[in-house]
Amino acid sequence: MAEEAKKKRIRRAIRAAMERLNNPPGSWDITILDNHVFHLEAVRLREIRKIRIVLDKITPQDEQLVEQRELPDICTKEIWCRSSDGRFSVKKIAN
Repeated sequence: MAEEAKKKRIRRAIRAAMERLNNPPGSWDITILDNHVFHLEAVRLREIRKIRIVLDKITPQDEQLVEQRELPDICTKEIWCRSSDGRFSVKKIAN
């Protein structure tokens, strides 16, 4: 897959994940991150979700990046994998 096409697809996947999180509207305060590990941060009163978006499959490298990031106990670490049909599967990673 060409690099530019991959970047566009990941941007679309990030927007789709934001729409999914924001249903019903206002359920989460969502921030796009650019720290090379997580793409999104979703916050509500007693919960923070750090989300990595990947395409087609979760690789061992994806899991390792997320596992190595230390976060406060209030945070959950998740990898959202978007398949070519547009569906997401979600894998939670132990904190």
